[in-house]
Amino acid sequence: MYPRDGNSFGILMYHRIAPRIAGVCRPTWNVPPERLRRQLAGLLSRGYQAWPLRRAVAHCRAGEPFPARVFVVTFDDGYDCIYRYAWPILKELSVPATVFMVTAYLDAEVPFDVDDWEAAGSAKVPASTWKPLSVAHCAEMLEHGLIEVGSHTHTHLDYYGKPEAFRRDVTRSLDVVRDAFGVEQPSFAFPFGRFDLDMVVAVRQAGALCALTTEEKLVVPPTDPFSWGRFRVHQSDAAAMLVLKLSGHYTVLRDAWHWVRGQWRRGRALLGYQDPHSELTTVRGVVQRRVASP
Repeated sequence: MYPRDGNSFGILMYHRIAPRIAGVCRPTWNVPPERLRRQLAGLLSRGYQAWPLRRAVAHCRAGEPFPARVFVVTFDDGYDCIYRYAWPILKELSVPATVFMVTAYLDAEVPFDVDDWEAAGSAKVPASTWKPLSVAHCAEMLEHGLIEVGSHTHTHLDYYGKPEAFRRDVTRSLDVVRDAFGVEQPSFAFPFGRFDLDMVVAVRQAGALCALTTEEKLVVPPTDPFSWGRFRVHQSDAAAMLVLKLSGHYTVLRDAWHWVRGQWRRGRALLGYQDPHSELTTVRGVVQRRVASP
C-alpha cells in the first residue's frame, strides 16, 4: 500500500524494551524505554490516535471507514521488560497495545530459545530484560484495560510447511490464553513472519480474532484481518520515521530503492561485471571520498 487514502492504518511491531547497560553487548530486537516514549509521544503530538487491535478489527469488519492517523501498537514474544519498562509509558500516554505471548514460556525463569542476545540469562543484566512475562504481570496489565494478550504460538518453532504440527501448537497456545486470562477470542501473530494459506486456515479454525504478519505494509480495509502486516520499529527510528511508515511514504521509498538497486545490478551484469554488488559498493566509496575531500 502506497501513501494512504484516508481509509487505512498501520500496525507497529516491537519486541524488547530495555535500557542499554554499560559493559554489555547491546540488546537485540530492542527499543530503549526513553526512545519508545519519544516515538509514541511524537506520534500523538502529530495528531495520531492509538487504537486497540481489537477495536481496529471490529471497525474493519463493520465496514466503517477509518479516520486518518490511526495506528496500533504490538509487542512480540512477551518479555517481562514490557511490564517493567513499556507498560508505565503506555499508561502515561494512554496508548493501548497487544502483547503476543509465546505461551510455553509463561512464568519461565529461563530465556526464550529464540532469544539471540548474548547476555540473555546473564546475572550482569536485569532479569526482566530477557525473562518471559509472568501470569501475574499479564493479569495486572489486563486488569488496567490498556493491554491485550494474544498468542505468538506455544513454542515459537518454525512450522512453515508443517500444517498439522502448526495447528496443534496454535490450538494449544490459544487455549492457554483463554484459560489463563479469560480472553475468548485471542489475537495471533505468526512467528518469524512465515505463513501460508494452510497456516492461515489453521489459525482461523482455532478461533483466533485475527492473525498478523511481519510484512511491512499498511492495512487497507476490507483486507482480511488474518493477513495484516506490521512495521517493525527500530531503536534508531525517530517519530518522523514512524510517520513515514504509517503514512505509506516509507513503502514508496523502500520499493523505489529496491527497483533502482535491481536495475543497477542488472546493468552492471550486462556490462560484464561478475559481482555487481561489490562494484556498486566500490562506486559508493568513490563518491563518498570525493564528497569528503576538499
